[in-house]
Amino acid sequence: MEKSESIKLLAGALAQAQAEMPAVQFNATNPFLKNKYADLGAIISTSKPILGKNGLSVSQLVSTDNSNVGVTTVLMHNSGEWLESTAWLPVGEGKGMSQAQVAGSLITYLRRYSLASILGMYADEDGDSNPAPKSEPKQQAKPQPTTLVEAAKELGGIVKNSMTVETAEAVTNKDGVRYGDIDTKTLSHMGNAITKAMEKNGMSHEKHEEHQLKLDAIKVILESRQ
Repeated sequence: MEKSESIKLLAGALAQAQAEMPAVQFNATNPFLKNKYADLGAIISTSKPILGKNGLSVSQLVSTDNSNVGVTTVLMHNSGEWLESTAWLPVGEGKGMSQAQVAGSLITYLRRYSLASILGMYADEDGDSNPAPKSEPKQQAKPQPTTLVEAAKELGGIVKNSMTVETAEAVTNKDGVRYGDIDTKTLSHMGNAITKAMEKNGMSHEKHEEHQLKLDAIKVILESRQ
């Protein structure tokens, strides 16, 4: 994070803005995990009037570095004080998507999370990029897998097909993030969610095939990380 020499006035204005900020509406749904979240437009439309009222503004700048794309989010106060933070993600290959489309998805993803983060807004339920444990009544704990191979078996067995690790890692989620760039715990959550979705009745053949591809990719990656 970078900032101006002083952020005293900015900090005071942001504190006031956060006190006045209404809850952002979750207006979109992850098609795989079924969790709700606020898209970029919802975050902007909710925050912009409050920021302006308190002398604050936000600018988001896009950068590229070899095979990576980054978004720098700059929060500014009308006194001239500012602070900024940059987030990066690698640009991989998306199934049926051009590199420009993949990059565009990543930019939107980075802008959404960076903007919500710098403003301190809650904009996502348990998501495929950062699942959080839900509070539930205590019950007897289920034995946890001790190895990644066992974890993959719990998702339906080790994949014995022709999908390579490279192919599996190139599969992307709805925000264009490559599976190969997602941590193991998150992939396991995603796999469990996809498996549950596939068990429901009424899924079309095309949707079932899409889910199966994603599940196979997750299994391949989990096996390769043992």
